[in-house]
Amino acid sequence: MKFTLSFVVLLFHSLFAKEPLTVDCNQLFELRKQEIAAKLEEIVREKSSLEALKQANEELMEKKSKLLERKRQEIEKALQKDEKVKQDTLELYQKNQKILEEIRNTKNQKVAITYLKMKDSKAAAILDQMSHQKASTILSKLPPKKIAKIMAKMDPKNASEVTKILADQTANDSNKTK
Repeated sequence: MKFTLSFVVLLFHSLFAKEPLTVDCNQLFELRKQEIAAKLEEIVREKSSLEALKQANEELMEKKSKLLERKRQEIEKALQKDEKVKQDTLELYQKNQKILEEIRNTKNQKVAITYLKMKDSKAAAILDQMSHQKASTILSKLPPKKIAKIMAKMDPKNASEVTKILADQTANDSNKTK
């Protein structure tokens, strides 16, 4: 900046001055050299500052990257653990459903055996007192000949309602097998 100003002053003076101005080139070059050295020194300081900032930024990024990876691994472990618990729970639920179904089947078989051993008139009297749904469930476990004998002894209205339910159950069962 000083060099440019000095150069302009010299140029201006040489154009408008009455006497010739002697220009000392060495002095001008020294001024310019000092300006360039000051600029270079400033650039070196800024570069050094920038390098330090870059180094600090890289260290911070490395630290954050390691922390992020550790957190990702922790989350992955937690997800795996949750998936295992979910799978174990599902297996336990399925086992319990099978056990429950076996218990229901055993209970229904025992009830069916009881009704098979009963006299038709006694079984009909008991079934007449039950809900139609319950009576149809019990009858569905018996052989067709036994059902016919018991229904013949039941109240006709009740026998009709139970027959409708049995027919619906049979239709539903045949649809499930298709």
